[in-house]
Amino acid sequence: MFSPFTVNAKQLKQFPFRMKFDKTFRKLIIMFAIAIVSLVITVVASLLGIRTIYNKYYQLQNIQAEIRIDIQALSKAYLWAMVTPDESIRQEQLEKAASKFTDFDANLNAFSKLYSGSSNLSQISSDLKIVSDNGTKLGEMFTQGTSTEDLFYYFNDTLYPSIDTVAGDFKSVSAEVTEKGAQVYTVIFSIVIFSLIITAIIIISVLLYMVDLKKKLAAAIMEPVTELKDVAAKMAGGALHIDVHYDANDELGELAKDLDKSTTATNNVISDMIATLNRIADGDFTCGTTHPEFYVGDYTPITEALDDITSKMSSALGNVSETVTLVHHGANNMRDGSAGLAEGASDQAAAIEELTATVQTVNDQTKNMTDSANNGGKMIIRVQEDMSRGAEKMNQVTTAMNNITEASKQIEQIAHAIEEISSQTQLLSLNASIEAARAGEAGRGFAVVAEEISKLASDSSAAAQNTQELINGALREIEHGNGVVLETQEAMTNAQHSVDNVVTIIQETGRIAQEQAHSMKEISDGIAQISNVIQDNTATAQESSAVSLELSEQSDALSELVSQFRIR
Repeated sequence: MFSPFTVNAKQLKQFPFRMKFDKTFRKLIIMFAIAIVSLVITVVASLLGIRTIYNKYYQLQNIQAEIRIDIQALSKAYLWAMVTPDESIRQEQLEKAASKFTDFDANLNAFSKLYSGSSNLSQISSDLKIVSDNGTKLGEMFTQGTSTEDLFYYFNDTLYPSIDTVAGDFKSVSAEVTEKGAQVYTVIFSIVIFSLIITAIIIISVLLYMVDLKKKLAAAIMEPVTELKDVAAKMAGGALHIDVHYDANDELGELAKDLDKSTTATNNVISDMIATLNRIADGDFTCGTTHPEFYVGDYTPITEALDDITSKMSSALGNVSETVTLVHHGANNMRDGSAGLAEGASDQAAAIEELTATVQTVNDQTKNMTDSANNGGKMIIRVQEDMSRGAEKMNQVTTAMNNITEASKQIEQIAHAIEEISSQTQLLSLNASIEAARAGEAGRGFAVVAEEISKLASDSSAAAQNTQELINGALREIEHGNGVVLETQEAMTNAQHSVDNVVTIIQETGRIAQEQAHSMKEISDGIAQISNVIQDNTATAQESSAVSLELSEQSDALSELVSQFRIR
């Protein structure tokens, strides 16, 4: 049953959150306002009652008490004036008594402003005026020198009864004022008690309402929050098939509906992504998602990414297919080239072996030429010794000339041998240059050596020709010496110089032959290095041929694998 001090949970559930608080706290504020108004009424009534009691009834009592005190003081002053023997004291008491008449008027005026009983007020004014007149007359009697006895009788018979009458009037007024004050106090007390009771009821109602509000407002908030928290926890755990049972028109109800829509949309997106990725995993790159309508808002980049993935994969697989074809052709060409390279390397190896044999022959011939040159030098030295002895033994000229003829023939043979060695060295240098050109970069150093050998061969040939010419000249001189004995000494001198030159040439030829032998050794070492390079090239070519064959087979397998994918 609905009560104004309870909260309607069903209505509270349907209200938006702002209205939940506005509706409930507005009623709470109204209740507090009523309680505050009731308290204000209680306080105001209390203050007004206190003010009324104080400003009216308390003041009335004070004023009538002041008048009664003044009457008593008036009586006392006259009595002191009658009984005192001292004239100054009598005059003082009479002046005091006369001043009370002025106080009567001031107090009566104040009393009339507060007192509302006009009849009693009129009676009091009349009786108080009688007291004033009687007192004035008594004061005149004191001035006229009336006897004490007459003064006493006038006081006792006339003034005091009038004073007693006024005192009685004020007693009646005091009783009336006391009664009315009690009535006012009773009314005010009743109003205060009633207001306090109302305030207490309102405060208790507010407390009950707050307890009920706390319970139902917490339930209205925590129920959907708890359910949504559980839903969010399930979503955080990866669940998407979630039913939200909270149904209300507040923000959490809207949030529950949106959350339900969100999980449904997310489930649709993930299901479609799974189907799309399965299709991609099966090798179908012809398109991205088949349900682009699922991807709205922030899900749009996903469908764009799927389309981009399939497009790029399709393009990449197309490029891979083309690349596989090119690799296949390149592998075949590489295989053919490697086979040709291996065959050429084999031919180069055979040529290097022949060149090595030739160089070895030239090297042997160079050593022989060196030995011949050394022998020639020794023979020329002996010729020098013979010519020296021939100067002393002219009788042995003919024998010496014959020996010189024989030695010259041998020298001529050596010169022919040197020429032949130079020719063979020149031929070997030419062959070495050709092989260096074939070897390319690896034969560059070998080409330099071959050029040096060619130069040495040319120098050797020139030296041999010079030697031949010298030997021919020596033979001619010997022939003339046989005929002209007289010119023997001069011929011997010329022969001595010629022999000296021949010695120099022979020594130079020996040095050149040694250098040539050293160069031939370097040529031999270079050829050995070229042979090693060619052997490495041969092994590399064979390995390249095997690799190209394997690459061709793998490109065929890759082409077959790529053909399994469906692309745009």
